[in-house]
Amino acid sequence: MMPIHSRAPGATVLGAVLGLLLSATALAQDAHYTTRQFGNRAWLLGGAFVGNPNDISAVYYNPGALALLDAPELELTGSVYEYTHVNVKDGQGQGRGLSDSNVDVLPSLIAGSLRFGFLGKSRMAYSLLTRQGFAYSLQSRGTRLGTDLAGVQGLDLLSTNVRLDQNVSEFWTGLSWAYPVTEHLGLGLTPFIASRHHELSFQTLAQGSGAAGQQLLATLGRDLEFDHVRVLLKVGASYQRGPWAVGLAVTTPSVALWGRGSVGYERAVQSQGLDTNAPAPVFNYQEDLPAHFRNSWSAALGVSRSFGESTAVYASLEGYARVATVTLVDAEPILPRGSTEPIDGDYAFALKPLLNGALGVEQALGDRVRVYLSGHTDFSALDQTPGTNALLGGWDLYHVASGIHFVLGRSRFTLGGDLAWGGKQTSRFSESLQQLGLSSSMRTQDVRFFQATLLVGASFSFKDTRGTSGKGSVEEAPKADAP
Repeated sequence: MMPIHSRAPGATVLGAVLGLLLSATALAQDAHYTTRQFGNRAWLLGGAFVGNPNDISAVYYNPGALALLDAPELELTGSVYEYTHVNVKDGQGQGRGLSDSNVDVLPSLIAGSLRFGFLGKSRMAYSLLTRQGFAYSLQSRGTRLGTDLAGVQGLDLLSTNVRLDQNVSEFWTGLSWAYPVTEHLGLGLTPFIASRHHELSFQTLAQGSGAAGQQLLATLGRDLEFDHVRVLLKVGASYQRGPWAVGLAVTTPSVALWGRGSVGYERAVQSQGLDTNAPAPVFNYQEDLPAHFRNSWSAALGVSRSFGESTAVYASLEGYARVATVTLVDAEPILPRGSTEPIDGDYAFALKPLLNGALGVEQALGDRVRVYLSGHTDFSALDQTPGTNALLGGWDLYHVASGIHFVLGRSRFTLGGDLAWGGKQTSRFSESLQQLGLSSSMRTQDVRFFQATLLVGASFSFKDTRGTSGKGSVEEAPKADAP
């Protein structure tokens, strides 16, 4: 958005809007890669699964390991309950913090093996995973008394109403193929079709008055909506021999298949008896516009080792390449009537390169129960853009997960949890105000993020075989109960 070089009466309102935007996108974790895992044991091991997943979650973490599985499976990461709390110190001005909490319930992964006679030694599997999913509706109301509020001389009473609605959903659908080159080496690939829907809308209303009967009414609204479909590919190799397993998985950049979107921008200020120096009114809506979204290269390396029959340790590193600046929706510049300075209605995003790591331990307690403990990083990939940045989640997160995995008949069930926390000092709030030609009394704000996740999941085997014990995992496919 181009700067507005006037002290508009909506300054307080705009500040509250930007604070709400900061909070909502923090909840979304829109600039993070590993906030969520895909698969029951994957959640408990922090995604440290690249070497030897040893279950159907190989379709995501390393398709090559799918070739070395002994038992076809159906896995449901049944219910994932996420509680998220974010606090922005002075997010609405000096001494006025901004906080929000939210609870989400979402499926994470549904995956299963495909059994066809013509496959021979090859393996196939299908998967549907929720790569991102959240919806928020935030509202802030307030009334202020003072002198020359929002920089408008004579304004001593100002009431504001700010509402933000945001909805993002992204689903990946994959079909995996894997082949055992040798008894110990598997190669595989998973093409994914990724579909994304993103809505963002905020509306503000400010009403003010002065002691001499002055009146003010100001509104500001902005909308973004787009749908996008793209295709990407995961390629993996897994080598498992004795107690060791090593794996490599590469994700290719995505290729766009289709994308359309719309944007809206409206701004109006009406006053009586006040010298507002208000910007020109704007009412602009653009539909059926080209939309864009993409991901870049990533490569993951993992290793696991079993110790005897009861303990296994997993570790992995994954690096992500830069995503250059992308304009989400191609909107035409907005030229308010009576003004020569256009407003850029576009939203952009860009991701910087980074490296995340995970470490997990699996311990068997008898034949049918295993416990897990893991930790992994979830660093922010937020990068700067020349225009309005659609991503604001610029804080690094740290995860700790634990839980149990137990066998009943042919089925396995998982119960566990994940805690994530992080924070940083950010100047994003004041920088956003500067883009609007406004000033902020606070140059930086402290952001604190906390998330607690409860996992309840299940996987089901379809034949009576034992798993790949001794290949870097203590995990086994359960024996069938006697008929």
